Amino acid sequence: MKMSFLSFLEYLCAKISLLALIVMAGVTFIDVFGRVVLNSPLGFAYEVVGICLAISFYAGLYHVHKKRKHIRIDLLEKIFYGRAGQFISWLSYLVEIVFFTALVIMIYQQTVESKNFGEIFMFLGIEKWTVLAVMSVLSAIALTSLLVTFPDSPSDIKE
Repeated sequence: MKMSFLSFLEYLCAKISLLALIVMAGVTFIDVFGRVVLNSPLGFAYEVVGICLAISFYAGLYHVHKKRKHIRIDLLEKIFYGRAGQFISWLSYLVEIVFFTALVIMIYQQTVESKNFGEIFMFLGIEKWTVLAVMSVLSAIALTSLLVTFPDSPSDIKE
């Protein structure tokens, strides 16, 4: 079975997101069980859940961008049709690209700053820049998905 590179990225991001959600649910269950039944919570649960949530979010953005399933404010789409509607659709697409590119750059800069500063997680003992690097790569992959998925014309949008 031959798979394109973009299909492979979508598959990989879906599996990463799924794994992060499963780990997050498992750690949360064990932490609550230990806290309530054994009166002994997991000290690192907060950090693991936060890491898993971030990884799941950025891994899931690939699919969201590819399928154009993000939250949109479609007030202008009901007013403008034809060329004006297409212009507004492309303008909002370009604004989305600019802002998401800025987000990718800021996550990368945060990764570099965290590595230079030497931040570590209190309970896990791992350096924070490693998690930020994963988030940076996943956000760059999501940006790739956004760049190759062009906006629909206003008449093609299905509710």
